[in-house]
Amino acid sequence: MSVEVLDSIKKQTTVLTKQEKFVLANYLLEQAEERAEAKNGKNLDDDDAKRRQLEWMKNNREKYAGQYVALDGDRLVGHGATIREANEQAKQNGVESAFLVRVFSEETIISAGL
Repeated sequence: MSVEVLDSIKKQTTVLTKQEKFVLANYLLEQAEERAEAKNGKNLDDDDAKRRQLEWMKNNREKYAGQYVALDGDRLVGHGATIREANEQAKQNGVESAFLVRVFSEETIISAGL
């Protein structure tokens, strides 16, 4: 991708609300995770792993609300105020490509602007 295209995309994000930026960031993280999994030869259709991740999110949502978490299946391998902190903890715990996501409280309403 050219620098000009990337700069154009960055400029377009300035009009997004904070919540819309979180939605976009989570989307981009999911895309990066899927690409990393494909490179590592993991099955992208691992429904069981996705189910376990969602279950962990439901069970721990309030405890980690407002933070980024790094999951390996249903195992927490890192968390922090930034995605970088969560990812660094995951790597320190031996997980190179953890599932990274920002956790929102159940009461938080997120709009994708649709």
